Amino acid sequence: MSDCLFRDLHIQHGDLVLDAGLNPTYLTERAVIAQDIVHAIIESGLANLLVSDRGTGVTADTQTRITLLVEDDLRIMPGTVKVEQVKAGQWWVFADTINFGPLSTAITTGTDGDNHG
Repeated sequence: MSDCLFRDLHIQHGDLVLDAGLNPTYLTERAVIAQDIVHAIIESGLANLLVSDRGTGVTADTQTRITLLVEDDLRIMPGTVKVEQVKAGQWWVFADTINFGPLSTAITTGTDGDNHG
């Protein structure tokens, strides 16, 4: 793991993820970027707007604001961010990283998204 560009503690549902020996687990590279994106969206309050919107017209604006927020991350390739609703109340962010290829991550409120490489 010492050769990794990015390494961070793994946070899930607001808690530190521990291994069988009760040691903290870590994420690397693309998974770190996905986790950082989810945290930025949640901390900005945009996740609450997106998930709570029930056809009030806020959705398109919120999707644009999330796209711009994610594109501000220097590890993300500009112009590759997509925010999509896969089903009612379930939103995903798709983007290409500069060094690690595509990533996708769920946007949820009150918890961290499921990070996928």
